[in-house]
Amino acid sequence: MQQSIDLLRHKLQGIYPPGEITALTRLIFEALCGYTPTDILLRKDTILSEDTHRKIDEIAERLVRQEPIQYILGYAWFCERRFDIAPGALIPRPETEELVRLIIAENSGKALHIADLGTGSGCIAITLACELPLCRIEAWELSPDALVIARRNAEKHRVQVDFFERDILHENPEVLAPGSLDLIVSNPPYIRQSEQQSMSKNVLSYEPHEALFVPDETPLLFYDKIARDGLTLLSPGGKLYFEINETQGDNCARMLEEYGYEQTRIIKDLYNKDRFASAVKPSAHG
Repeated sequence: MQQSIDLLRHKLQGIYPPGEITALTRLIFEALCGYTPTDILLRKDTILSEDTHRKIDEIAERLVRQEPIQYILGYAWFCERRFDIAPGALIPRPETEELVRLIIAENSGKALHIADLGTGSGCIAITLACELPLCRIEAWELSPDALVIARRNAEKHRVQVDFFERDILHENPEVLAPGSLDLIVSNPPYIRQSEQQSMSKNVLSYEPHEALFVPDETPLLFYDKIARDGLTLLSPGGKLYFEINETQGDNCARMLEEYGYEQTRIIKDLYNKDRFASAVKPSAHG
């Protein structure tokens, strides 16, 4: 086993920071051998099969090309649950876990109709379905590839989520029942095109761009449409929750207030960056 650890360290050196190489090593041994971090420390003298060593070598080669480890292994962890992941869907981020935990904390014990707009792998909708069993959950997604992954994840976690192939930007809210939703959550594309230059290759080369980027001139493109649609779709007192670009907190709050939303909040993530927005539809709009 030490031979394989040394191989990973040697191949990934200079491409990834040392701490990340250690984390990647742990993920690989967990996936291939079922080893915990303690096992890795205690079982360094274990002789791995030729097949396992070859698989580790193949994974190392893909990591050298900066392919994300989640796509290589075919899964990612989100809120302590394992989700299938493939290149058609965005890899879930720790910040999004914070958003989901916030929604759970603030809406526990309620029987709400919740919609997750732009569900990707389904991690938000499915986690909410697991943690808020009284709620009815639906999820919208434009990409058929992502929907396949999301449906598979819902099945795997044995929860009922109603999936719809819908384009957030071009959906006409008039065709849906007005006031039928109590809570809308969305982590839509929010990275401006000009921010690409500061992003790592493993995101740019492998993750779906349509799930990441918006034009520089309209950074709130998705938020604006969802907020407008929310005035029709949300019940009086219904809530909006967003994950946002850290540079757009003030603009997002202003936009929500201009549409008449109340109790608008911009909430910081663990890194003290403006990362989430929430607001309530006033009863007067009902």
